[in-house]
Amino acid sequence: MELGLYTFADVSPQPGPGAIGPHERLRNLIEEVELADQVGLDVFGLGEHHRPDYAAS
Repeated sequence: MELGLYTFADVSPQPGPGAIGPHERLRNLIEEVELADQVGLDVFGLGEHHRPDYAAS
């Protein structure tokens, strides 16, 4: 059995307090992947959507 995480790297839909834009979301995503590797997770899945509200588009 493998244990891991999965995300679509979605960004905040509207600007305002606490909103996260695509550049910051991608930086956070890289940190999440590195942390997942450090704690020994087997998989970090990244979904693919070609829309502006997903940073991995």
